[in-house]
Amino acid sequence: MRRLLATTFGLVLLGGCTTMDPAPRCDMGRISSQRDLVPGPAMVPGESSPLKEMPLNSVNITDEGILNKLYVRTITARRTATGTVEVIAQVVNCTDFPLNAEARTQFYDANPAPSEPVSAWKRIHLSPRTSNVYSEFSMGAQTVDGYMIEMRETK
Repeated sequence: MRRLLATTFGLVLLGGCTTMDPAPRCDMGRISSQRDLVPGPAMVPGESSPLKEMPLNSVNITDEGILNKLYVRTITARRTATGTVEVIAQVVNCTDFPLNAEARTQFYDANPAPSEPVSAWKRIHLSPRTSNVYSEFSMGAQTVDGYMIEMRETK
């Protein structure tokens, strides 16, 4: 009798449990619609460029292999006490498996022309359904007016 009551009580308790989806959940349809930009200006007047615009102060995922696997949650840039610029991007792995990515940053002046050499590639390891942070510092102090982060998958 005790076993029957314990089993019945356990089933009643389990009935109140709900299933939860793993987090974070990424709506890649909504994300990819934000990635489609109009072609940028051409070098020849009257013709449009075949390349899509890559706006400054953003993350550009250059590898189609991870385009629907990664989501850039936030991008921040700030001046340090010495006048250099630190960029920080929080990246989310939207898959159920570990993912390795690399990122690098190009800093630009006000023209906008590169203000210094592009940084080295830095590896980012992302466990399933987790986030991690990529950050980079500029070498120059007051010459930096913008940046662009490139991201790709690595093995």
